[in-house]
Amino acid sequence: MAKAKAPSLLDDVLGCISNAKPGPPTWFDRLPPDAQQEMLRVRESYMPLAYQKRAYYRATQAAAEKRGWQIPGEKQFLAWLTAR
Repeated sequence: MAKAKAPSLLDDVLGCISNAKPGPPTWFDRLPPDAQQEMLRVRESYMPLAYQKRAYYRATQAAAEKRGWQIPGEKQFLAWLTAR
């Protein structure tokens, strides 16, 4: 009978890791699911060479506000927009 291979250190770490408590929901997490999908399309459609970031933020903010969605301030939104 073959001896079973001992789990690696990484296997042990990944097998027992858990966050003590999750952090607070982000602005994106607080949006309804349909709004999240639309915001993801907004992010996918952003083209840095075609649009200025601040103008894109202002237009998105205005459109989201008309729908009753709250999005973060410019700095946080632009960080989310350019995160890939």
